[in-house]
Amino acid sequence: MTDRPSPDPDAEWWTSTDVADYLGVQVKTVSAYRHRKQMPEPDRRIGRSWIWKPERIIEWHNEPGRRRKSREAGQDAAGGGESRPPA
Repeated sequence: MTDRPSPDPDAEWWTSTDVADYLGVQVKTVSAYRHRKQMPEPDRRIGRSWIWKPERIIEWHNEPGRRRKSREAGQDAAGGGESRPPA
């Protein structure tokens, strides 16, 4: 990531870049999350840019178990989530 300051949680809107900076991911990751419906839908569109209310992203990001669920889904997709039968 870059050395940008964290986005202002009191701002009226966050762009995809702000969301990416807040989550610590690349903008293309935010786009992928949005396309796969793995994050809140954008609140508005201005031109070609999607924007969100910061409180929605912060609330979603802080949901209990959200990060654990996404890690498990990633393991399942990679084949790492299979359970072995007892020996």
